[in-house]
Amino acid sequence: MSKVVVVKGNDPATMVPRGLRSLGVEVHRRKVVIKPNLIADRPYPVTTPTDTVEALVKFFKDDNQLIIAEGSGFDDTHTIYRNQGYVELANYHGVKLVDLNSEEFEVLKKAEATVLKRFEFPLVLKGAYLISAAVLKRHSEARVTLSLKNMLGATIGQDKGRFHKLGLEESIVDINRYKRPDLAVIDGRLSLSSELGGERKRFDVMIFSNDPVAADVVGATTLGLDPSTVEHIKLAQKAKLGVCDLKKIKIVRLD
Repeated sequence: MSKVVVVKGNDPATMVPRGLRSLGVEVHRRKVVIKPNLIADRPYPVTTPTDTVEALVKFFKDDNQLIIAEGSGFDDTHTIYRNQGYVELANYHGVKLVDLNSEEFEVLKKAEATVLKRFEFPLVLKGAYLISAAVLKRHSEARVTLSLKNMLGATIGQDKGRFHKLGLEESIVDINRYKRPDLAVIDGRLSLSSELGGERKRFDVMIFSNDPVAADVVGATTLGLDPSTVEHIKLAQKAKLGVCDLKKIKIVRLD
C-alpha cells in the first residue's frame, strides 16, 4: 500500500519535519531538487510559499546539494524568485536557483508516452531526488493542480500552453513518466478554487507521500472531489506512476 501522511497545523517549520519523519523519508542521492509551484508572480496560496520550501531545505540540507528549480508559465521565473522571497531564502541557505525554462537539456524518447514521445529533459533533474512542492488548489481545466500537475513547470520553455493543445491530462502524465517526483508535498493550509485565484478556503493541512498519485488522491479528496473523476490521476495509475485507489492507500493523520 502507498502511504500518505496528513499533518494538521499552520506552521511548516514543525509540520514538514513531522510529516517527513512519519513518512520515513530516505534520500540515496546527493542532489536534491525542490520544485515549487511558481505559476505567476503572486503570493501564496497561488504559489508555494518560502516558509514551506525553507522547511524542506532545512530538513534535507545536511550532506546534500540543494537546488530550487522552476519554470514559470506566466511570468519571468527569476522575477518571481526575487519578488516572492526565494532569492533571499537561497542566499541565506546557500541554495542554487534554476530557471527550468532556459535550462540545458537532453532529448529523451518513450514509446509508451501518449503525446510526448520526444521530451526535452532538463539536465538539472538528471539523477536528482525530486520533491514536488505543490499547493492545494482546484484547476479550471484539470480540476486539480497538485503534485502531478506541478511537473508542467519542470519543462523547457515558457510556453506551457503547448501542453494544453497536445492534451493537458495526457501531457501531465507523460512528463511524470520522464521524471516522477520522489516525494510529494502539498501545502494545504490555504486553498484556492482556481489555479490563479478565486475563493480561498482554509484546511490547515500538509500532505506528504513518496507516491505523488496517492498524494493527489488525498489532495483531491480534501478539496471535496472524487479522485476517480480527475482524468490525469486515473491515467497516472494506468501508467503505473502510483496508486489511485483510496482502499490501497494508508493514510496517517497527525493532529
